[in-house]
Amino acid sequence: MMTLHFLHGWGYDASFWTPLRQHLPEFRHVCADAGYFGAATRPDLPETPFWAVGHSAGACSLLALEAPHCLGLISINGFARFTRDGVFPDGVPERILHRMIRQLDRQPRDVLRQFRQMCGETDPVLPTTLDHEALKTGLAALAGMDHRPLLPRWEGRLHSLHSPDDPLSPARNGLGPAANGISLPGGHLLPLTHPQDCAILLRRIIRDTPPA
Repeated sequence: MMTLHFLHGWGYDASFWTPLRQHLPEFRHVCADAGYFGAATRPDLPETPFWAVGHSAGACSLLALEAPHCLGLISINGFARFTRDGVFPDGVPERILHRMIRQLDRQPRDVLRQFRQMCGETDPVLPTTLDHEALKTGLAALAGMDHRPLLPRWEGRLHSLHSPDDPLSPARNGLGPAANGISLPGGHLLPLTHPQDCAILLRRIIRDTPPA
Protein backbone atom coordinates (compact mmCIF):
# COMPACT_ATOMS: atom_id res chain seq x y z
CA MET A 1 0.00 0.00 0.00
CA MET A 2 1.41 3.38 -1.03
CA THR A 3 1.87 5.94 1.75
CA LEU A 4 0.91 9.61 1.59
CA HIS A 5 2.74 11.94 3.98
CA PHE A 6 0.62 15.05 4.65
CA LEU A 7 1.70 18.45 6.01
CA HIS A 8 -0.84 21.25 6.58
CA GLY A 9 -0.28 25.00 6.34
CA TRP A 10 -0.16 27.82 8.87
CA GLY A 11 -3.22 28.30 11.06
CA TYR A 12 -4.52 24.75 10.67
CA ASP A 13 -3.77 21.29 12.03
CA ALA A 14 -3.71 17.70 10.79
CA SER A 15 -7.52 17.53 10.78
CA PHE A 16 -7.42 19.86 7.78
CA TRP A 17 -6.80 16.78 5.64
CA THR A 18 -9.81 14.76 6.83
CA PRO A 19 -12.15 15.54 3.89
CA LEU A 20 -9.47 14.70 1.31
CA ARG A 21 -8.31 11.57 3.12
CA GLN A 22 -11.86 10.21 3.11
CA HIS A 23 -11.65 10.12 -0.69
CA LEU A 24 -8.32 8.26 -0.69
CA PRO A 25 -8.99 5.00 1.19
CA GLU A 26 -6.58 2.96 -0.93
CA PHE A 27 -3.54 4.76 0.53
CA ARG A 28 -1.86 4.66 3.93
CA HIS A 29 -1.96 8.12 5.52
CA VAL A 30 0.67 9.74 7.72
CA CYS A 31 -0.11 13.26 8.99
CA ALA A 32 2.31 15.67 10.61
CA ASP A 33 0.98 18.42 12.88
CA ALA A 34 2.77 21.71 13.57
CA GLY A 35 1.26 21.99 17.05
CA TYR A 36 -0.58 25.30 16.65
CA PHE A 37 -3.49 24.04 18.77
CA GLY A 38 -1.93 21.28 20.85
CA ALA A 39 0.95 18.85 20.81
CA ALA A 40 3.04 18.80 17.66
CA THR A 41 3.26 15.50 15.81
CA ARG A 42 6.29 14.79 13.65
CA PRO A 43 6.09 11.16 12.54
CA ASP A 44 9.12 9.43 11.13
CA LEU A 45 9.31 9.50 7.37
CA PRO A 46 8.33 6.23 5.73
CA GLU A 47 11.13 3.81 4.93
CA THR A 48 9.24 2.59 1.89
CA PRO A 49 8.27 4.58 -1.23
CA PHE A 50 5.84 7.40 -0.44
CA TRP A 51 4.43 10.66 -1.77
CA ALA A 52 4.59 13.96 0.11
CA VAL A 53 1.45 16.11 -0.01
CA GLY A 54 1.52 19.66 1.33
CA HIS A 55 -0.92 22.53 1.55
CA SER A 56 0.11 26.19 1.42
CA ALA A 57 3.03 26.75 3.82
CA GLY A 58 3.19 22.99 4.37
CA ALA A 59 4.06 22.51 0.71
CA CYS A 60 6.75 25.17 0.98
CA SER A 61 8.27 23.39 3.98
CA LEU A 62 8.20 20.03 2.20
CA LEU A 63 10.41 21.43 -0.57
CA ALA A 64 13.27 21.10 1.93
CA LEU A 65 12.49 17.43 2.53
CA GLU A 66 15.42 15.06 2.14
CA ALA A 67 14.04 11.55 1.92
CA PRO A 68 15.42 8.92 -0.44
CA HIS A 69 12.09 7.07 -0.53
CA CYS A 70 10.01 10.09 -1.54
CA LEU A 71 8.69 9.56 -5.06
CA GLY A 72 7.44 13.11 -5.46
CA LEU A 73 5.80 16.15 -3.92
CA ILE A 74 2.24 17.24 -4.61
CA SER A 75 1.73 20.88 -3.64
CA ILE A 76 -1.84 22.10 -3.17
CA ASN A 77 -2.26 25.89 -2.98
CA GLY A 78 1.47 25.97 -2.32
CA PHE A 79 4.40 28.23 -3.12
CA ALA A 80 8.18 28.30 -2.83
CA ARG A 81 8.29 31.74 -1.24
CA PHE A 82 5.55 33.70 0.52
CA THR A 83 6.93 37.21 0.96
CA ARG A 84 7.58 39.77 -1.75
CA ASP A 85 11.05 40.52 -3.08
CA GLY A 86 12.56 42.17 -6.15
CA VAL A 87 11.85 39.24 -8.45
CA PHE A 88 8.66 37.98 -6.77
CA PRO A 89 6.16 40.86 -6.84
CA ASP A 90 3.26 38.47 -6.12
CA GLY A 91 4.53 37.89 -2.61
CA VAL A 92 2.95 39.35 0.51
CA PRO A 93 4.79 42.32 2.06
CA GLU A 94 6.85 41.01 4.97
CA ARG A 95 5.60 43.78 7.25
CA ILE A 96 2.12 42.21 7.20
CA LEU A 97 3.44 38.98 8.73
CA HIS A 98 5.38 40.88 11.38
CA ARG A 99 2.22 42.84 12.24
CA MET A 100 0.34 39.55 12.63
CA ILE A 101 3.09 38.24 14.92
CA ARG A 102 2.75 41.30 17.17
CA GLN A 103 -1.04 41.03 17.23
CA LEU A 104 -0.89 37.36 18.23
CA ASP A 105 0.25 38.44 21.69
CA ARG A 106 -2.83 40.64 22.16
CA GLN A 107 -5.62 39.19 20.04
CA PRO A 108 -4.64 35.70 18.90
CA ARG A 109 -8.17 34.53 18.12
CA ASP A 110 -8.89 37.62 16.03
CA VAL A 111 -5.69 37.12 14.04
CA LEU A 112 -6.51 33.49 13.32
CA ARG A 113 -10.15 34.25 12.52
CA GLN A 114 -9.22 37.02 10.06
CA PHE A 115 -6.63 34.81 8.39
CA ARG A 116 -9.07 31.96 7.91
CA GLN A 117 -11.68 34.34 6.56
CA MET A 118 -9.14 35.68 4.10
CA CYS A 119 -8.44 32.09 3.02
CA GLY A 120 -12.12 31.61 2.23
CA GLU A 121 -13.87 30.41 5.40
CA THR A 122 -17.04 32.45 5.89
CA ASP A 123 -17.59 31.53 9.55
CA PRO A 124 -14.42 29.92 10.95
CA VAL A 125 -14.78 27.56 13.89
CA LEU A 126 -11.61 28.07 15.90
CA PRO A 127 -9.96 25.50 18.17
CA THR A 128 -10.42 25.96 21.89
CA THR A 129 -6.70 26.16 22.60
CA LEU A 130 -4.19 28.22 20.64
CA ASP A 131 -0.44 27.93 21.11
CA HIS A 132 0.62 31.56 20.64
CA GLU A 133 4.33 30.78 20.48
CA ALA A 134 3.92 28.03 17.91
CA LEU A 135 1.76 30.30 15.76
CA LYS A 136 4.32 33.11 16.00
CA THR A 137 7.18 30.74 15.20
CA GLY A 138 5.30 29.50 12.16
CA LEU A 139 4.70 33.02 10.87
CA ALA A 140 8.32 34.03 11.45
CA ALA A 141 9.48 30.98 9.51
CA LEU A 142 7.08 31.80 6.69
CA ALA A 143 8.35 35.38 6.53
CA GLY A 144 11.92 34.22 5.96
CA MET A 145 11.34 31.03 3.98
CA ASP A 146 12.64 31.02 0.42
CA HIS A 147 12.79 27.56 -1.11
CA ARG A 148 13.05 28.62 -4.73
CA PRO A 149 16.68 27.40 -4.86
CA LEU A 150 15.43 23.92 -3.90
CA LEU A 151 13.06 23.53 -6.85
CA PRO A 152 15.64 21.94 -9.21
CA ARG A 153 16.18 19.00 -6.87
CA TRP A 154 12.56 18.00 -7.50
CA GLU A 155 12.88 17.98 -11.27
CA GLY A 156 10.29 15.63 -12.74
CA ARG A 157 8.86 14.86 -9.27
CA LEU A 158 7.09 18.12 -8.46
CA HIS A 159 3.38 18.68 -9.03
CA SER A 160 1.40 21.82 -8.27
CA LEU A 161 -2.37 22.02 -7.89
CA HIS A 162 -3.26 25.68 -7.67
CA SER A 163 -6.24 27.97 -8.08
CA PRO A 164 -6.39 31.07 -10.32
CA ASP A 165 -8.82 32.67 -7.85
CA ASP A 166 -6.67 31.97 -4.78
CA PRO A 167 -6.98 35.01 -2.45
CA LEU A 168 -3.37 34.49 -1.33
CA SER A 169 -1.36 35.94 -4.20
CA PRO A 170 1.85 33.89 -3.63
CA ALA A 171 -0.12 30.68 -4.19
CA ARG A 172 -2.09 31.81 -7.24
CA ASN A 173 0.43 30.47 -9.76
CA GLY A 174 1.57 27.52 -7.67
CA LEU A 175 5.21 26.61 -8.11
CA GLY A 176 5.51 28.02 -11.60
CA PRO A 177 7.36 26.31 -14.46
CA ALA A 178 9.42 24.15 -12.08
CA ALA A 179 6.36 21.97 -11.45
CA ASN A 180 3.83 20.03 -13.45
CA GLY A 181 0.98 22.45 -12.89
CA ILE A 182 -2.75 21.83 -12.70
CA SER A 183 -5.19 24.73 -12.34
CA LEU A 184 -8.41 24.17 -10.39
CA PRO A 185 -10.69 27.14 -9.61
CA GLY A 186 -11.90 27.15 -6.04
CA GLY A 187 -9.74 29.35 -3.83
CA HIS A 188 -7.08 28.64 -1.23
CA LEU A 189 -8.64 25.74 0.65
CA LEU A 190 -9.00 23.18 -2.13
CA PRO A 191 -8.54 20.09 0.11
CA LEU A 192 -11.44 21.34 2.25
CA THR A 193 -13.75 22.78 -0.39
CA HIS A 194 -12.97 20.46 -3.33
CA PRO A 195 -11.72 17.23 -1.71
CA GLN A 196 -13.11 14.91 -4.37
CA ASP A 197 -11.54 16.92 -7.20
CA CYS A 198 -8.22 16.98 -5.35
CA ALA A 199 -8.39 13.23 -4.75
CA ILE A 200 -9.04 12.52 -8.43
CA LEU A 201 -6.10 14.67 -9.50
CA LEU A 202 -3.79 13.30 -6.81
CA ARG A 203 -4.65 9.74 -7.76
CA ARG A 204 -4.02 10.53 -11.43
CA ILE A 205 -0.62 12.07 -10.69
CA ILE A 206 0.50 9.02 -8.75
CA ARG A 207 -0.88 6.61 -11.34
CA ASP A 208 0.76 8.39 -14.28
CA THR A 209 4.19 8.83 -12.67
CA PRO A 210 6.65 6.15 -13.81
CA PRO A 211 8.20 4.12 -10.98
CA ALA A 212 11.60 5.30 -9.82
